[in-house]
Amino acid sequence: MQAPLIPEVDVLILVAKWLHSNGWQLEGISMPHGRGIDPIRNKAKLETEFTAVGISISNIEFRPIGEDIRARQGSNLWKIECKGLGKGVTQTIKENFDRAVASAVSYYTQRDGLRLGLAVPDDYIKFFRGRVPQALREAINLWIFLCVSYDEVLVFAPDEELPL
Repeated sequence: MQAPLIPEVDVLILVAKWLHSNGWQLEGISMPHGRGIDPIRNKAKLETEFTAVGISISNIEFRPIGEDIRARQGSNLWKIECKGLGKGVTQTIKENFDRAVASAVSYYTQRDGLRLGLAVPDDYIKFFRGRVPQALREAINLWIFLCVSYDEVLVFAPDEELPL
């Protein structure tokens, strides 16, 4: 049985809400795009969800490329890559995961005050072993956001073990 489809925009919204509830100011969003993605519907959904929790989109820069979420708290900066779960064979899903990891690592542009994030549905947990070693997570300050439901995200600091 295949896992349910989880659009990337849902992962993005969930993580953005978590950041907001933890005192982070959203600065930039790169909306999902590609085949089968409706950007107008996604932006409307994002605006509705953000408004419901008190996030103003007037100060958020919407960009066509770059990290999916950029958020700031004082001199600290988050750069987060989000990935949804589409349909496809395991190999395609694994390749999507690898691209997400590569994107997150590419955001490592400074040492001080930078937190990298990789936000994925919890179905991806099986791909972490051997692909995202603890030493790498600690070296580049890579946090993992596991979306376990539409309204729950588990957040793992770089020095925390993942439930593999």
